[in-house]
Amino acid sequence: MLTNHTAAYRNSLINFSLINAFIMSVISLCISTESLLSLGGLYRFAGLLIQFSLMCLALSAMISLLSWIYSPARKMLIILLFTFAQLIVITNLQIYSLYHFHINGMVLNLLTSGSLLENIAFSWLMWINLIGIFTVVILIQWAIEKWLQTNIYFSNYSKIKLFLWLFILFISFALLNGIADAKNWSVIREQNRYIPWQPPITMRKQLKRMGMHINTERIPSSLTVTASSLNYPLETLKCSRKNPLNILFIIVDSLRFDMLTQDVMPYTYQLKKQAISFENHVSGGSSTRYGMFSIFYGLPGSYWHPMLDAERGSVLFDQTIAMQYQHYIYGSTRLTFPEFDRTFFSALRHQLQKGALSTSAENDADITQRLIHDIQKRNPKQPFFGFVFYDSPHAYSLPENYPDIFSPRLAEVNYLALDEDYDPLPFLNLYKTTAHYVDTQIQRVVETLDQQGLTANTLIIITSDHGQEFNETGLNYWGHNSNFSKWQTQVPLLLLWPNKSAASYSHLTSHEDLVPSIMQDLLGCSTDIKQYSTGQSLFTTNNHDRSLLMESWTDRAIFYQDHLFFVDLTNGGKVVNTENKRVKKKTLPRKILQQNLNNMSRFIKH
Repeated sequence: MLTNHTAAYRNSLINFSLINAFIMSVISLCISTESLLSLGGLYRFAGLLIQFSLMCLALSAMISLLSWIYSPARKMLIILLFTFAQLIVITNLQIYSLYHFHINGMVLNLLTSGSLLENIAFSWLMWINLIGIFTVVILIQWAIEKWLQTNIYFSNYSKIKLFLWLFILFISFALLNGIADAKNWSVIREQNRYIPWQPPITMRKQLKRMGMHINTERIPSSLTVTASSLNYPLETLKCSRKNPLNILFIIVDSLRFDMLTQDVMPYTYQLKKQAISFENHVSGGSSTRYGMFSIFYGLPGSYWHPMLDAERGSVLFDQTIAMQYQHYIYGSTRLTFPEFDRTFFSALRHQLQKGALSTSAENDADITQRLIHDIQKRNPKQPFFGFVFYDSPHAYSLPENYPDIFSPRLAEVNYLALDEDYDPLPFLNLYKTTAHYVDTQIQRVVETLDQQGLTANTLIIITSDHGQEFNETGLNYWGHNSNFSKWQTQVPLLLLWPNKSAASYSHLTSHEDLVPSIMQDLLGCSTDIKQYSTGQSLFTTNNHDRSLLMESWTDRAIFYQDHLFFVDLTNGGKVVNTENKRVKKKTLPRKILQQNLNNMSRFIKH
């Protein structure tokens, strides 16, 4: 039997857990501005309360196993653990307000890989805010614990009944989710994205067997592909080219389409006059992982995981290795997160190099110098493949005392201050200044090629992995990986291609088109593009009915005729325009849907 002391301790712990669950639910309500008095609002609050109650009670159950710990130390442990739990919820709220996704695998990868500080710049003001938030939360936890010591009456209930009711509510909530998915009740389904870590639940097959009418108008969800089912390429490529051109990729992280102007990037702007420019070019997604994937595979991001699991590199590098290219591959930050060393660069993983200094601005200059050294010391009898991945615009990093090209501009970014009322101009000016700085590094590389007499036999590709948003849509989106608007997915693409005249194209092109164009026109591959890519030649202009698959960490959508048709479980059926504004009564033609499903399954063994 439990002693009175132990029983009181466990009752108090349950009360402590439920109060914390209520606080977490109230905090998470701020994710959406929809009224609680609506059906969707009531559903969302109920879902939050059930989810956080179960999470907090599970945490209290683990703590209760430590009843042997000395009482004051146990109380401090409880306060610290629930403080940590509340900080996770608060952090999730901030992440969602900026990027419109919850803490997920990407965020955990950033933490566990040590890449967080490389990808997100923490200013001193942010650290002060974080310390302040931690202090307030731990004081609130201490106050709750003290209050419960003098309000034991709050614990007069049956623990068995409590857990039984919570279990019934959880099962009911899951059943409602499954029915909402089958019936396409958008008022319920759309609320799930506001509930942190709410798994998508589908019961369509089971409910159909039970005789329930299933709504078949919803766009199907993604296909599951594993490494063992991968069939890439569909046939061995046949390529033959004597004296192939050198290839140089200059990729600027987070550089969006409207930055190639005289005032922002003056040198690259002048290069554009000599280049082939694609003015309506989009990435394969709104994040580095999927943007780079589409560049070097010529495939949609749905194939990322099977390629990663199989560690299958790109056919592009199969050919550059076979043709004895020298490879010089530099990233300002590490190229192992995302796992480029286990995907498209897998055959070259031991040749990947990163900046050796502290900040992104310093590393951008460092990798420029090292690439220049490689080019100068290369073996002139062999072609080379160069890759340089600049990070300053992504990290908002500048060298010390860099001139104020645009003002007013931020000195440092405080991500905690960003909201729908935040003035974006100083922030945008900082971003534009970092693009101006990277332009000077591009100039160093291209002028080296000129000095070495290499521009006549080198294809230079200048582009970006994705764009960057500064609340242009007015929907409180900042940065990238949070939507598929043109601000996050439309990027510049310049090709300085020897023996091809300067030109400007306005037809829709994609990162998926780069590999096919290089393979056919530069490496002399006669194999049908469809055997290794879902893209097409960049120079195919009669593609007015073209559609593209776009990918992020949380969403998947089909881009067709300037609209995005979402196909993931949470958002399936939602349609937005390129400004991320909701569009009603817009339907994706079945033919286009089927084309994209075919593209997602083309390289799967049947």
